[in-house]
Order: sequence, then structure tokens, then C-alpha cells
Amino acid sequence: MSHNHLDTTEGSAKNPQNTSSSLKVCFGGYSTAGLKPENQDAFAALVPNNNDMMSKGVVAAIADGVSSASRAADAAQISVTQFINDYYATSDTWSTQKSASKVLTSLNQWLFSQTDAQSGETHQWLTTFSALVVKSSTGYIFHVGDSRISVYRQNDIEIITRDHNRRSGNGSAHVVLTRALGADPRLKVDVHQIDIKAGDIYILTCDGVHDFLSSAAIQSKLKTLPDTPTNEDLEVVSKSIVDFALEMGSDDNISCLLVYVGDTPNRELAEIERDLLSKTIPPALDVGMKIDGYKVCKTIHASIRSHLYLVEHESDPTPMILKVPSENFSDDMVYIQGFMREAWIGERVNHRNVMKVKSAPPNSRFLYHVCEYIEGQTLSEWIHDNPNPSIAQVREILEQVIMALRTFQRLDLVHRDLKPDNIMIDAYGKVTLIDYGTVLIASLEENSDTVAESVPQGSLNYIAPETLLTMHADYKSDLFSLGVIAYEMLCGSLPYKPMVRAEVNFSSYSEFQYKSIKHVRDDLPLWLDLALKKATQADPSLRYQAFSEFFADLSKPNVNALQEYKKQPIMERNPIQFWQGMSAILFVALIVTLFT
Repeated sequence: MSHNHLDTTEGSAKNPQNTSSSLKVCFGGYSTAGLKPENQDAFAALVPNNNDMMSKGVVAAIADGVSSASRAADAAQISVTQFINDYYATSDTWSTQKSASKVLTSLNQWLFSQTDAQSGETHQWLTTFSALVVKSSTGYIFHVGDSRISVYRQNDIEIITRDHNRRSGNGSAHVVLTRALGADPRLKVDVHQIDIKAGDIYILTCDGVHDFLSSAAIQSKLKTLPDTPTNEDLEVVSKSIVDFALEMGSDDNISCLLVYVGDTPNRELAEIERDLLSKTIPPALDVGMKIDGYKVCKTIHASIRSHLYLVEHESDPTPMILKVPSENFSDDMVYIQGFMREAWIGERVNHRNVMKVKSAPPNSRFLYHVCEYIEGQTLSEWIHDNPNPSIAQVREILEQVIMALRTFQRLDLVHRDLKPDNIMIDAYGKVTLIDYGTVLIASLEENSDTVAESVPQGSLNYIAPETLLTMHADYKSDLFSLGVIAYEMLCGSLPYKPMVRAEVNFSSYSEFQYKSIKHVRDDLPLWLDLALKKATQADPSLRYQAFSEFFADLSKPNVNALQEYKKQPIMERNPIQFWQGMSAILFVALIVTLFT
């Protein structure tokens, strides 16, 4: 008998502010070799700590090694344990699908690479694989092969996954697996996203169970569970399902893992807001005042949104910035949520061009965080001091911003408020990206225990059109903002008509009309104007698809783009010039008509 699992202790998730439990999950499973000499099945499950619960969720996985493979048992065991270990090792900021996809791709490549072509056995490490990730009130299923995931809800079983096999031979008695981990370097995984409800029981089985037991037979065993089953209850019923499959003639390894969802975080808005306000916003601080050992040396900035103080800690003379939200926004839950996320991100992003941040001590009753002190000027100030910079000067700054943004992109983060005021430059030319309270975090956006945003996040005239129109933002939205900044750095103006908040009412991308930078600085080359135009295209599908592409076209002329430009009719190349010419022609025609 093989009984493979990482952890079947009951677990619960807490929100970032450490309030009462919201997601509760427990497991119970059983596996046996049955009539076979070796058990080539494996399952594993884990309830992580609270931080990983918030960003990663709870994971359960099952695998059935392909019996024709010489290392089937090893492939199954490695698949479930390595998937869980590596999944939790991925970035806290990645979405569930990105994390799981990266891990499964790597795992599949490793299994495939173990093939020994000289032995005559084409594939030695093959296994089916099915995993369930329960995060907040959503389930994510990743499936390859003919192991199976079903859900038992309201006394009914629904099969969620599709078996990747076909029957061949006389009477279709022989089953051929059409998809498996380790079988092909190009992995194809079925991905499902489902709603999780309190009381659900998810059933993970290998074909040694579901090929011999009907849903009704499995259901008869599940009905014996108490209303609120424990790990032990689930384990007992899993064993009874396995034993029943053996009685019904199962001649394969037999495995069953049950996942019970006791509660989900479908909390009321008032409850979420109460959690966000569990800490006190400090009042305005004067020089000499202290908070948690930080002494205020100077007020750096004070606005209606936040206060920045130059501080020193009593245990460390290194100057730092203490950032405190303004009491004016004490009732703005989206702002408070963003402020808390800024520290959460700052502690996880480690890049020389991204400001370092750390949270207030866990036992502090105040809401604030401490930032790296950067002695220098904002990019807005730099633009004012350098009205006609060279392309090389601008390129040097943009390259560093792009390096920071590519780090954000790799972490599944979108800044959403990229503007000159949020970029610092020190005396040595080092560029630092600051202020990421509006950053979109893929992993946290999947959770239901957050305050939903009702308005686009970002600063007017830098915010991407798709965000204004649809509230959507991704890395190409940051690329748009970067293009606007590059344009402004070079000429001090904006590529589109400046907007006033009260006038923002767009219905389509066509309402954004790009203004050639050569109208402001005719000394700049055409190839640079084309690069800026593509970066700031209103329609994201027409923009550059990577930051590196934009930077490449800022570094040297894109010959193909220049040739395409010259092929365009003048109305498309320069609509302003076209209509100016047409107006002149009509004016001359009118004069001729009047005097003839």
C-alpha cells in the first residue's frame, strides 16, 4: 500500500491584514497497488502558510504513471511532489495560471529529457497529471492524461476534466493514452477555471477507480460523510472508494484523493473595509517627533494624498523615507488597499532601478511604510531643466526605466501610474522607479477578498487609452505611458491633446490623434517620430509587443518602418499637412471663382 501526500492537515487562509479565517480546506486520500506488484500512482496535497495562501492558494495533485514506461512510478511521484514544491517557489506576484504553466513546462521537459534513446525504450518517464488549485473562491484545474477531477455538489457528481485517451482493438478493450507528461516536448495542458463553493468536495481519481465505479457508486460512498468532514473522515471514505473499486474488479493501481472546501472568502464589502482600517493613519508629523523608533528629520513632501518624511531609526543612522497616507483618504478603500500593496510589492521586487520598500513592524498600530531614500530630482524636474535634450540623453534614462518595467512584467505586475513624477534620477544618472500604490498584481487580482476598483487607475495624459475605455491594463499599457514620457522628454509636450478630468469621455481609439513630434522639434529624425508614434498607438494591438522592440527603434532607424511610411498616401502620413494643403487649394479656387 502506498499512501502519498505532503500534508492533509486542515488549513485556513487569512487575508493580508490577518483577520479571521476565510478559506478552509482539508484533504483525505488513499492509494494502493491493488492486484499489481507495484503502485505507480501518487498524490500530494498541501495547505501553505497564510502568506502563500493569499498569493498561491491550496494545491492538490494526482498522477498515474504509464505502465508501459520503465520509470512510471518515479514519474508519478516526482510530478506531484515537484509540482507542488516548485509552484510555491514561483513569484508571489504571478497569476496562478502563469505559475502552474511555468512549472508544468519545466517538469515536462525534465521528464522528456530522461528518455534513453539507446535503450530502445522510447519514453521511460511518463505519467498522467491532474491538479486542483483552490485560491480565494476560484478553482484552477490543470490536466493531462486520463486521471480525473470531479466535483460533488448538492448530492450530484459532475466530471470536470476530459480523459485524454482512446479505445482501440477488438471490442475497444485496449485503452491508448493520447496525452501524458513526458511524452512530448510540446506540452498541451487542459486548463479550467471554476467557481468554488463552501461544501464542495473535489474528487481526484486515477482510472483504477473511475473505470470501474460509476458516479452513482462513488456518490453512495460520499453520502456517508458528515456535514462537516475532517481529514480523517475524508481518508476513511477515500479508502472505502478504493476498496469498492477493487471489489468491482479493478485490476489497476487504485487511488482517490478527496478535497473538502469548508468555507470561501465571499466577504461583505464592509468586512473588507474594516480589515483595511485595522491600523491607524498617523497624524501629520513635525520635525523631532518619533513613530516606532523612526525620528522625523525633515518633511520632504506633503499633499492631499500622502506625506513623506526624511527619518532615521534609533538603531540605524541611514536616512530613509517614511511614507504615510493622508487622513483625507481614510475613507477611500481602494487607495488604502493600494498603499498596503505598495509595501507588499516593495518587499518582493529586488532591482537596482526599483525603489526598495519595507512595511511597518507587524506589531505597529500605525499604517505607514519605509522607503529607500533617493537623493536627486524627479524626471519632471529634469524635463524642466533640459528643454532640448539629445536623443542619447533620453535613451540613457529610458533604458533604465525599461529594465525596471521588464522586471515588473516578469513578475506579472503592471505599474499603471508611470509618469515623470514617479521616476527619480540621482546625481550620477541612476534612474529609480517609485510610487507603485496603483500597481496591478496578477496573483492578488484573482482573489475575491479585495476592494474592486470602480475607476481607471493612473494619471491623466499618461494613462493608456484601453484603461480609460475598458479598465484593462497590462504591460502594453505601461509601454504606452513610457512612450508618452519619451515624447515629453524630447520636446516638453504631449503626443495627444491634453485632457482635463471633467472632459474624459472617450468611446473609441480613433478619438486619440497623434501629433508628430517634428511639429515641435523639426530637428528630430523621422525614424524617431515613427518609433514614438508606434509606442503611443491608442489601440494596444498596434503598439510594440515588447519593451525591447521600442528601445531598439529608439537606438537606430527601423528601415522597414521607414519604407512602409513612404508607401503610405500623404493623407495617412501627415493628415494635418494634407488638410492644410487641401484648404490652401480650396482657398485659391474660391478666389479664382470670385474674380472670374
